[in-house]
Amino acid sequence: MYIIIMMNKILITKRDLLRLVVGWLVCFQTTSVIAQSQITIKNNLMYVDASVYNSGLCSTIHETTIDTGASVCAIDSTYAVDSCQIKGERVKATMGNTRGKEINTSYVYVDSIAFGGVVYTNVRCYLVDLAGTLQQYAPKFIIGGESLKKDLWCYDLKRNTLQQYMRMPKNVVATIKWKKYADAALNLIYFEGKIGGKDTRIFFDTGAVRNAVTINFDITPTEFVKLPGANIAEKLTYKKVGWCKNIPVEISNLNSNLDFVKSSNSGLKEPCINTSFLQGKKWMLDYKRRRLLILGSD
Repeated sequence: MYIIIMMNKILITKRDLLRLVVGWLVCFQTTSVIAQSQITIKNNLMYVDASVYNSGLCSTIHETTIDTGASVCAIDSTYAVDSCQIKGERVKATMGNTRGKEINTSYVYVDSIAFGGVVYTNVRCYLVDLAGTLQQYAPKFIIGGESLKKDLWCYDLKRNTLQQYMRMPKNVVATIKWKKYADAALNLIYFEGKIGGKDTRIFFDTGAVRNAVTINFDITPTEFVKLPGANIAEKLTYKKVGWCKNIPVEISNLNSNLDFVKSSNSGLKEPCINTSFLQGKKWMLDYKRRRLLILGSD
């Protein structure tokens, strides 16, 4: 069963929403068919459609990214107020993808969000000036680890689809485990592996446009180029960076050759890798057991 919900800025009563959610749950519990949603790849980021429901208003957001580098969900502050009528209590917070820098932000618990045919209720969501800092790379909504960890999500980067699995698949061909580090922010993923033959801890960030290494990491840039760079704590600017091409990467039993940028002001504590080493593969994140699973054909 393929379920598509088309609700863009329409007012619905809480009773109607409850009926809708119950209907979804009944459908999911009585069928073995798993709904699929389309993934759009742009600038190495994974975009999906998501719906945010709060105070009787439901908005469908096409510019939504799946971001393992974000501890929690976040929404562009201007879009949240103007389009979703969301307002939050002002707090200070250090978010998972701010490279440890503190930013002024606010948060709310929205009534629910929905993506991939799944509804999550009472979701903590930070209001951040995404458009102001990330500019043309800015999503309107970010789905972070706090929501991603609640289910088994499968990302098929050959067919560009996203789907929830109700149980562990049997067609696992490779497993990459990650560890919980005392200095790691909430819900973030760190692998152990090799980059350019050097043992290192690797930050897995699907919200990163490029792979990157720290300035003191022992690989030599192939050339120096000017590239745009930003995060939610720093406004986008063009910076001269080292471009390290075709660097061998080993993570568990998965080998690949990737490009990395090397910059003195990246703020990284360890190398960062995006989904580029998973392109063309079908994979799943199992937060409960701290592992990434590579899946074979069904």
